[in-house]
Amino acid sequence: MQHGLRQVVRASCVAAAAALALGAIPNASAVELRFATGFPSNHIVQKNVFEPWAADVAKRSNGTLTIRIYPGGALGPAPATYQRVKTGVADMGYSLQGFTSDQFPRTLLAEMPDVAQNNITATRKLWSVFDLIKDDYQGVKVLALFSTGPNVLSTREKQVRVPDDIKGMRIRVPSKLVGDMLRSIGASPVFMTITDVYNAVQTGVIEGVATGTSAIRGFKFGEVLKYYGEYEFGVSPQFVVMNQASYDKLSAEHKKIIDETTGLEFSLKGATVYDKEAVDQLDEEIKRGRGHLVKVTPEQRKLWDAAIRPALDKAVAERKGIDAARILDAMRKAK
Repeated sequence: MQHGLRQVVRASCVAAAAALALGAIPNASAVELRFATGFPSNHIVQKNVFEPWAADVAKRSNGTLTIRIYPGGALGPAPATYQRVKTGVADMGYSLQGFTSDQFPRTLLAEMPDVAQNNITATRKLWSVFDLIKDDYQGVKVLALFSTGPNVLSTREKQVRVPDDIKGMRIRVPSKLVGDMLRSIGASPVFMTITDVYNAVQTGVIEGVATGTSAIRGFKFGEVLKYYGEYEFGVSPQFVVMNQASYDKLSAEHKKIIDETTGLEFSLKGATVYDKEAVDQLDEEIKRGRGHLVKVTPEQRKLWDAAIRPALDKAVAERKGIDAARILDAMRKAK
């Protein structure tokens, strides 16, 4: 309990310091918003995006609007974040749609490998088609939509070059669609949050993970994983949402600050961090001689494309009650 409390205090110190520096005096109009995340306080997006944003909000409001970040699942585990925000346990929250795939049938069409090959492109596409996917977010205010990835196969002992290589392997997956892709070619997908992967690989519960290489440093994957695949299984969308009632009761001035500091540009900050870290962290592992890139030839890439196609077609067909084909087509065409 004491350790968790220290994490919360550390995570909110940037916003608090900004408020104090401006000489803000607590008063009846001061508002503190609780921001929930299931990821640790050293996570790259918290350090490079959320903490600077909290400081900016505090500065713009002269300390009357602050955001306190509760990392490490202090307000609930990552898969529960969306519901914690929607029900008011937290005012704001950050997580992945893939943790609760059934709640986001429209948004998660962006996981299709041919929609986007990097996070900046995926982010622009998500916002471009927002009117087609907004029904996934009823009851909350969307502050950011971006992605992490692209997802590649990272393994401990076995190099995976072609679909046959993965048969029978236990692989952690970030969402239902990625799990369906791997299951269709003979792997055994295991769903777990990224924070559980290190121990699961170390103890042999799983043999690898499908995720972006931006996770290598923050989750110490370099200590337990050796081979990093080149074939990409699409990106993983992420969200920052706000409880609608929490937003509605803000003053006009505070609403303006939230509106001006969120949206596409805010989302692109997260996407940029992920794209940069994915390259930098993999390069670092390779240079250290601890990680190895498993390249695939054009012919091998065609084998993967053909192997996962049935799972992708099924994912579109099983989305009942929405025009999945139309949404997917719009995503593919969006810039």
